[in-house]
Amino acid sequence: MKNILITSAALFILSTSALAQEASSETKETQAPETAAAAVPAPTTPDHQEQPREWPRSLWGVYGGLGLPHGLSGGLEYLDQSRTWAVSVDVGAFSYKPKDEANDKEEVSLGSFGLEGRYHPFTGSFFFGGVIGTQVVKAKKTATYVGETVSPEVKVGNTYLTPKIGWFWQFNSGLNFGVELGAQIPLSTKVDIDDGTTNPLVLNDPDYIKNKDDVKDTAEKLGKMVLPHALVRLGYAF
Repeated sequence: MKNILITSAALFILSTSALAQEASSETKETQAPETAAAAVPAPTTPDHQEQPREWPRSLWGVYGGLGLPHGLSGGLEYLDQSRTWAVSVDVGAFSYKPKDEANDKEEVSLGSFGLEGRYHPFTGSFFFGGVIGTQVVKAKKTATYVGETVSPEVKVGNTYLTPKIGWFWQFNSGLNFGVELGAQIPLSTKVDIDDGTTNPLVLNDPDYIKNKDDVKDTAEKLGKMVLPHALVRLGYAF
């Protein structure tokens, strides 16, 4: 009887231990997926979203600039919504008086009109572009010959092409700012001369002939030479 009780107790202990191990195993298996799920971070929303590469709409603008060779310039422009291209109409003016004496006055002036295009390859500030346009260079020299005050004038008209590169920034306020560099290349040239008088005594005067030739040389040089292009501009688009 004693042996039967000992055997029964041993079997009870062994079965209890087995049940405890199975329960522990099930608990670990249940907790493992929960731990793995907790280890995966929840998706987060970025604090800053990427700026859109396009404007909400296309823009029209006006601008003015200061530079070479046209001195003061300004125009009307269209900025496409894609931010990759823009076109504009541009006018410029320049005037210079080398000396101003009582009886000997020289003056050089320039006026221009052009159509401009810009392409922004990276939809950023950098661009390359060009201008096709016309300009008129005027040069005159006023002096007195044989008692008559005369102002012979030479006009050189030409068409030109200006390849250029630059940087253009458009701000949310509507203001924009740009700088550009290039070269103005003449394509064709036409020279007109106004003697300023019909008096044969003046027309044959050596001083008059010399001054007329000086004016012609000045105008032709400006009208036919490749000129540097540089511009700083400020504008507003809406």
